[in-house]
Amino acid sequence: MCEQNYIEGGSKGQRFCPTLCIHMSFRSSHLCFVYSMPKIIIHTNIKNEDIPDDFEEKVAQKVSDVVGYPIEIIYVSVTPGDRMIHNGSRDPMAFVDIDTALKFNEEVNPGYTVKFQEFFTKALNIPLSRLVLHYHDAKVSDYGVYRRAPEYKHEQYFSQ
Repeated sequence: MCEQNYIEGGSKGQRFCPTLCIHMSFRSSHLCFVYSMPKIIIHTNIKNEDIPDDFEEKVAQKVSDVVGYPIEIIYVSVTPGDRMIHNGSRDPMAFVDIDTALKFNEEVNPGYTVKFQEFFTKALNIPLSRLVLHYHDAKVSDYGVYRRAPEYKHEQYFSQ
């Protein structure tokens, strides 16, 4: 992180640079990544053919709406057909891992949970008792991506 302009914030009161810089070596150049990449990994025992074709896009849009990042920096991976058991049952279920930096904490997670539960139970046609959400408050330095136009539209998310 930058050694200047620190402010207090994050889920654990950590200090960070307002530009959320991460300094890495990449082909001998200095990069500064702005913000993290929300990552959503969905494991489900639902068959691929029973998941809507546009499910990943809808997940990315929902995460964008809930946590406030543009859809272009959100990564979604769905693993259908997993062998899973929950509460002694193999009935259709989903385990959703969501991680991003500086967004999750005990104060805001309950509100996120309500929104995500409504979305995932409807989108996957599963009962609320068959959905598990797991939030990960990652560090910005846990990510390494290269972002530039034209794939990325929001300049504040470009790597330097």
